Amino acid sequence: MTDFMEKLTRLSDRIGPNRVETGASVIDAYAVDGLRPRAVIFPRNGREVSEVVRMALQETLSIVPYGSGTKMRMGNVPSRLDLVVASSRMDHMLDVDTANLTITVEAGVRFRDIQARLATEEDRCYIPLEDLSKSGDEKICSDRSNSGCFLPMDPPFSNTATIGGIVAANSSGPRRLLYRFPRDLLLGVRFVGPNGDIVGTGGKTVKNVSGYDISKLMVGSYGSLGFICEMTFKLLPLPERMETVFVSFESLTDAMALGEAILDSPLVPAAVEIINLTACEHLSCRERKDVSLSTYAVAVAIESFEPAVNRMRDEILEMGSRLGSVGHACFAEEDHRRFWLTVSHLQASAAGSFTLPVSFQLTYPISCMTEIVEFAETSLFESHMEHTLLVHAGTGACMITLPGDRDGGRGGGPIVSIILELLARCRESGGNLIIRSAPPDLKPQLKMWGEPGPDRLVMERIKRELDPSGIFSPGRFVGGL
Repeated sequence: MTDFMEKLTRLSDRIGPNRVETGASVIDAYAVDGLRPRAVIFPRNGREVSEVVRMALQETLSIVPYGSGTKMRMGNVPSRLDLVVASSRMDHMLDVDTANLTITVEAGVRFRDIQARLATEEDRCYIPLEDLSKSGDEKICSDRSNSGCFLPMDPPFSNTATIGGIVAANSSGPRRLLYRFPRDLLLGVRFVGPNGDIVGTGGKTVKNVSGYDISKLMVGSYGSLGFICEMTFKLLPLPERMETVFVSFESLTDAMALGEAILDSPLVPAAVEIINLTACEHLSCRERKDVSLSTYAVAVAIESFEPAVNRMRDEILEMGSRLGSVGHACFAEEDHRRFWLTVSHLQASAAGSFTLPVSFQLTYPISCMTEIVEFAETSLFESHMEHTLLVHAGTGACMITLPGDRDGGRGGGPIVSIILELLARCRESGGNLIIRSAPPDLKPQLKMWGEPGPDRLVMERIKRELDPSGIFSPGRFVGGL
């Protein structure tokens, strides 16, 4: 232990004071799945991260990158944990080039602060501004320029998630139907590799790569290939109008029918979500008097020019009426943004209501959407399991959160059985089931990454080539990588 503390002292001398913490309160705050690190490091830039990685490589110490902690309940329990490297002090927006629709930020910048920085002088923002703290410094712009653009993502935990964690997890929300994934918006990245080298790839232009795009390799790597320091993204102009159409149904079959009808039409919505009543109770729509909550609902985000929004709204309402809707409501601009913000918080808000919550995502071919979702609902109802349901229609994914206390805590039981049953059903259709959050005691009984496919061999080879010592997030990723 004395030898380890001496190494930390030498590291502190190289990267500066107040960067290395070993106090019990800090160690407890940065524990991962109940494992306490030996030290928590708070670097301020890529050079300091490089120093940490070089020491870890020399001493064969494991490193787990840490942002705001919103993704730390994902993945397997680490096989070992020596150092947590936190990005909280790497929180600067380095280049906001709204004229060329690009932004370069450090990994520790919170997603909501990026959207606030890009707000117009009329305070029109992609996230409701009154929900944002205003610090008056560069983290949130205090003299708002009339930029009129935004970073087109709506990841889970959008109020607290850091941009580095979002990229590392390739985290996306309902509006990926229109705006795609973080990897599609990423133009360049600087990261510290497992050998301590600072690597920069990509740039501020779209066509900036010849050959393999190494920037994309870091997306969805879950901290297993290096520490992401900086990222450059392309932006989009704010839509002229934003509106949500909320249509209620008594049956899942009718709700799914509307979702499929919209997807089969020429309409181009930003998101089409099928939601059950338990999920609706956690959304902002429950506060509206004009919203008639029923057993299921379809929420459609429309973001475009005003004539296109009006046409899509009218056609969706007509489709819903033909399919037997029992109520509908429309809300625009601020109410629209607030609604989708609460959708991004659904996993967190449901977790606050459930004991020992388990959240997982079903994936499947879009053609199997209705069949898979109805099978999941039937299985959960027959097991008498309360749950939230959020079907990302059009993207082949469905998010479910349920309480984990019905199985007797550590014993597994019904929760494990139902998840394995749903996994098997998804695999039959060519999909998978990924656990997004679970209590550490339950993780060994679950297949956190589902059934690995043939791409696992490629991932193993990349990991072996880039991180032969296995110092980055050992054991957390697919197949225990």
